[in-house]
Amino acid sequence: MTRRMLSMVLPEVLRAAAPVVSSAKTGAQKTAPVRRPVATPDHKQPRAVLSRFVHRTANPPRSLWRSLVLAAIIVAAGVLVAGAAQADKRAALIIGNSSYQNVVKLDNPFNDASAIAEMFRKANFDSVELKLDLGVIEFKRALRDFYNTTRDADVAVVYYAGHGIEVGGVNYMVPVDAKLRSDYDAEDEAVALERIFRSIEATRRLRLVILDACRDNPFARTMQRQIASRAVTHGLAKVEPMGTDTLVAYAAKAGSTAEDGAGRNSPFTQALVNNLTTPGLDIRIALGRVRDEVLKRTNNRQEPFVYGSLGGATVSLVPEPEKKPVASAADARGDYELAERVGTVSAWDSFLAVHGTGFYAELAKQQRTKLSAGAAKPEASVVAALDRSTPPPRPPEEAMSPDRLAWDKLQDSTDPAAIRAFIKKYPTSPLAVVAQTRLEIIERAIADRKREEADRARFEREAARQRQEEEKRAKAAVEAEKKAAAEAEARAQREAARQREDEERRAKLSAAEREKADREAARRRDEEEKRAKAAAEADAKAAEAEKKAAEAEKKAAAEAETKAQREAALRIEQERARAKPLDGAEVVRSAQIELRRLGCYEGDDNGVLNDATRRALQAYRLSTGHGRGDIGVTAALVEDLQQQRPIKNCLAALEPAKPKRDAETERPAREKKKPEVATRREKPEPKREARPAPPKREAPRAQATAARPAPARGGGGAVMHGIGF
Repeated sequence: MTRRMLSMVLPEVLRAAAPVVSSAKTGAQKTAPVRRPVATPDHKQPRAVLSRFVHRTANPPRSLWRSLVLAAIIVAAGVLVAGAAQADKRAALIIGNSSYQNVVKLDNPFNDASAIAEMFRKANFDSVELKLDLGVIEFKRALRDFYNTTRDADVAVVYYAGHGIEVGGVNYMVPVDAKLRSDYDAEDEAVALERIFRSIEATRRLRLVILDACRDNPFARTMQRQIASRAVTHGLAKVEPMGTDTLVAYAAKAGSTAEDGAGRNSPFTQALVNNLTTPGLDIRIALGRVRDEVLKRTNNRQEPFVYGSLGGATVSLVPEPEKKPVASAADARGDYELAERVGTVSAWDSFLAVHGTGFYAELAKQQRTKLSAGAAKPEASVVAALDRSTPPPRPPEEAMSPDRLAWDKLQDSTDPAAIRAFIKKYPTSPLAVVAQTRLEIIERAIADRKREEADRARFEREAARQRQEEEKRAKAAVEAEKKAAAEAEARAQREAARQREDEERRAKLSAAEREKADREAARRRDEEEKRAKAAAEADAKAAEAEKKAAEAEKKAAAEAETKAQREAALRIEQERARAKPLDGAEVVRSAQIELRRLGCYEGDDNGVLNDATRRALQAYRLSTGHGRGDIGVTAALVEDLQQQRPIKNCLAALEPAKPKRDAETERPAREKKKPEVATRREKPEPKREARPAPPKREAPRAQATAARPAPARGGGGAVMHGIGF
C-alpha cells in the first residue's frame, strides 16, 4: 500500500466510518477486555499493523471489528505520514547596513539584504530574520538572539552587506553609528568576525557566513594609527573558521575590494540569488558557481573566495525534492483492494491518480463507472467493503456501551481537552485509538495554525519595522539634505568672504610690491648713472695713461736697443779674445763632466772652454769659498773636482747681490712711469674703480746693470749668465 494512496483514501474512510461507529451496538456475547494498542507501530508494514490490531481483540462484534479496522487503517496512515523524513531546521540572519552616519551612504546593501532574505523565504527556511541599518548595540543584540535561534538548528546562515575593515589581522563589521577615529576604537565600535562565528557555533550540521563587505572603505583613509604594530587595510584579511563544518564566503578574495555594480544588486548578491538555494545542490558546488558567475559579470576583476572546510557528505541549503516512487504490481493490487473496500467514487479517483495505467487501472475505471451510474449510498458501500462476509449488524434495540455513547458526542469535536479526557477515561476502548489519531491531527492543525499566525505576525512586525525604518530614513534624509544645504550655504558664504579677504590682501600686496619695484628701479637708475659717469672718467684717465705709457715704452725700447747693441759688440770682442783654447780638449771635457756631476755646469760636454764652462768654474770657486778669479783647466783641477761631492745650488752663487737703497735714486725717470703703462694693459677688468698696480718690470734689469762688475778676462761670460738667471 503506497503512502500517497493511503493518504488520499483516509478522508473517505473517516467519513464513511462515522455512521457505522455511531450505529454499532454491543453484541449479546461479552467482549473480553481489550488492551491499549502500542503507540508506535511498524510504518513499513501497514497490513501487519491492521492484523495486529484485529487480533488484540477477543471475539469482537461485527460493528466493533469494523471500527477496529478503520482505527487500524488510520493509525497505519499516521505512522506512514510520520515515517517521512523530517526536514532539517534551517535559520538565516541577514544584515544590511546602508545609512552610515559618519561616512558616505551605501546604496546596494539595503537592496542586497532584502533580495537575500526573500531568497531564503522562498526556500522555506524555518527562520529568516532581516535586520537593516544596525548600530553597534543592535548588531550585537541581533547576534545574541540568533544564537538562541540556532541552538537546535541544523543549518545556520549569516549574511552581511556593508562596510568591513581589517585592523591588525582582525576582521570587523562596521555598524552604521561607528566613527572609528583611530584603530583602537575598532574593538568598541565595530563587531569582530569571531563574534559572528560564536553566534552559530551550536548549529549541528552546516554553518555558513557570507560577507559582502569588501568595499573600498572610507574609514581606512581617515583612521589614525595609535597602535604601531597594527596595519589598517581596505579589504578583509584571510580567516580560518574556529569550528568544523563552517564556511566563510567573501565577495572578493582577501586584500581586494568588491564592486557594487550598476544594477539594483551587486554582482556577488545576484550570483548568490541565482545559485545558492538550488534544491539538492551541494553548497561547495553552489559557491563555485557563484564565483564563476561573478568573474564573468566583472570581466575577471572580482573573484569571490571561500574559506573553511566540510566533510565528504553532500550538504545543501535546500534538500532535493523527494522523487515520486514507481508503483509496483503488488502496490497496485493492494491499493485496488483498498479502494474496492471503500467503494466510493473518490476512492477510485485516488487510485487512478496514483495508478493511471495498467490492468488494475482499467478495472478501477470500470468500478468507478458503475458507481457513477448507480445511486448507492456511501455508507452502505463502505460497510459492505469493510466486511462482505460478516452477517448484518445486530438489532438497534441493543444498548450501546458508554464509550460509544461518549465518542458519538466527541467524534466531530475539535477540542483537544475533551478528546484527551475521553482517552484518559476509556484507555482500553478501541475507540481510544481513533480518538488519539484525531487528537494528533487536531494538535498538528493547531500547531500549524499557530506557526502560520506567528510567521504572519512576525512578517507584519518586520514589514512595519521596515516601514518605520524607511520613514525614519526618509525623514533623516530630508533633514540631512536640509542640513547639508544649510551647511553648503554657510560654507559658500564663508568661502566668498575668504575670497574677498584674499583679493583685498593680494591687492595690498600687489601695490606694496609695485611701490617697492619703483623704488628699486629708481635706485638702479641712479647707480647706472653713477657707474656710467665713473666709467667715462676712468676711460679718460686710462686713455691718458695709455698715451703716456706708449711714449715711455717707445723711449725705453730705444734705450734697450742701444744697450743691446753695445752688449753684443762687447760679447763679440770677448769671444774673439777667447777663440784660442787654453788647454787640451780632453782635459776640458773631463772638467765639464765633473762640473756637471757637482751641479755647476749645464752646457754640452764638447771639450771647448767656452763661456758656460768658465761660468761653471766661477760658480765652483764661489761655492767652495775661493772667490772669483781665473782658473786654468788642468789635470790637477780635474782630480780635485772628482774628489768633491755634489754642491747644492752651485749656480746660485753667481746671482748678483741686491742693489743698495741709493741705487733707486739713480733710476731713470722712465722706470718710475711704468705703472701707468701697466694700468693701460689692465683695462679689460670689469670694475675700473679698483685696478691693481702693475709690477715693475724693468727693475731687475736696472739692478743687474747697476751691480754688474767691470769687464775682466773670463768675467764677461759670468756676467751674461748672471743676467739670464
